[in-house]
Amino acid sequence: MRHPGGRPRLGPAGLLAAIVLIPSAGDDPLRAAPPAPPVTSTGAPHPSVPTVQISGMTLEVRSGRVVVTDVTQDSPADRAGVLPEDILLVVNDRSLVDLDPISPNQVIGLLRQEPTGSTRLVIGRGAGTRTIELPGEPGWIAPASTPSTGLDVGSEAPSFSGRDQNGREVVLGSLRGRPVLIDFWESTCAPCVRAVIPLRRISEQYGDRLQILGVSLDKDRKAFDAFVYNQHLPGVQLFDGAGWRGPIPRLYEVGQNGIPRYILLDARGRVVLIDELDRVEKAIARLVQG
Repeated sequence: MRHPGGRPRLGPAGLLAAIVLIPSAGDDPLRAAPPAPPVTSTGAPHPSVPTVQISGMTLEVRSGRVVVTDVTQDSPADRAGVLPEDILLVVNDRSLVDLDPISPNQVIGLLRQEPTGSTRLVIGRGAGTRTIELPGEPGWIAPASTPSTGLDVGSEAPSFSGRDQNGREVVLGSLRGRPVLIDFWESTCAPCVRAVIPLRRISEQYGDRLQILGVSLDKDRKAFDAFVYNQHLPGVQLFDGAGWRGPIPRLYEVGQNGIPRYILLDARGRVVLIDELDRVEKAIARLVQG
């Protein structure tokens, strides 16, 4: 029922209901129970919030977005430049913000799937974006929790064998007598592509005084052959098709550290240095001159 001014007019029943619903001052819950004091945050995510760890970073779903909450030092994510509070926008060309977005829970499920060698992320940082190529397994485990394989400077390098680009078997031990530079790479790894020219320069500079031994993490033989041929990779290049889970990458802890990964051995087969290529190159000069 409405009066001429357009405002609703309460009948007897409605008026009675309104009177009943109005609480007295003594019954007001805001007055009867003072608010509880705030609880100090522990910084840990709420138990109901989905979280996942990938390549050394911890991801958490916040308000419908996937946020990086922590990055392990020296992990693939740390080396790629991921920072806490970065927001995932794209995962392997699947967008979170386009017209047909996939949900954060689906992204976390995607990151938990069988690794394909690398994960391409577009992240939001402040008002800008950045593309990140994670050169490691989504199931990356911090080195502290990984059993040691004895891959330490001064120790004898773990032995292995593999098939080169011509199908011939190569045994690491057969290369003793000169320094060996082991290079772990993959054709889709942008830093590996950038390292090709320095590697060719090193090979030309030292010739047969240094053996370069590449180990591919590609699973596709055609991609491996094309990269070796088109990039004119120096030295011997090994391929087994097992990717990141192959016996040689696992033996040399590549999944924990990412690619490119360079390990320099002396003429006796002992580990001299595990580092970036520019530092390894300086160590090569000292080895060859000595």
